[in-house]
Amino acid sequence: MAVPLGRSRIALGLFALLFVTALGMDDTMAAWAARCRAPMLDGLVGIINPIGSGVTLLGVCAVLAAVSWRLGWPRLREAAWLAALAFASAGLVEFTLKHVVGRPRPDAAVASAGLLGPSFAPDVDSFPSGHATSVFAVAAVLGAYYPRLRWPLYALAAAIALGRVYLERHYLSDIVAGAALGMMAAAWLYHHRQAVPGGMIREPAVESC
Repeated sequence: MAVPLGRSRIALGLFALLFVTALGMDDTMAAWAARCRAPMLDGLVGIINPIGSGVTLLGVCAVLAAVSWRLGWPRLREAAWLAALAFASAGLVEFTLKHVVGRPRPDAAVASAGLLGPSFAPDVDSFPSGHATSVFAVAAVLGAYYPRLRWPLYALAAAIALGRVYLERHYLSDIVAGAALGMMAAAWLYHHRQAVPGGMIREPAVESC
């Protein structure tokens, strides 16, 4: 998962382009979310949205760790441990940014795509999206350990993140920023996984499950 410097610069450039594009589409997507509600989409988003919550993701990591310990699958154990660490690390940065930036949520009483600055006021914490940060952090780690699952995991993460726009809880740029934050945290931790404390990550590559 380590990325050479040249590719890192390309990735950062692509992210910057995507983020600027998303900013330009924020109002359009917010208007779409407000007028395109449908029972089928409501049901789908209602099913996948809870996956992005902290309790659910940590629960999944805990279950994977328990199963891997029981079955003797060190690779899965390492993946679960590192995914939980990526979730926590990215979440700490995301929480700090939310209250430093102070962007009102689309459905807030003070709805505005602008920035209000440092704030702990209710619903003035739209940027970046916590759901997007969390699901992409976990998906990136699990995808690094199990490459065949990478794109299905990313597809699920993207659906959960877009669901936040549909629910009018975030702007498009919020989820783009959250996804990038989660993936960067996951990439950094995966690259330095042998230095992770706790003795859970021991070898650079483990072939068993």
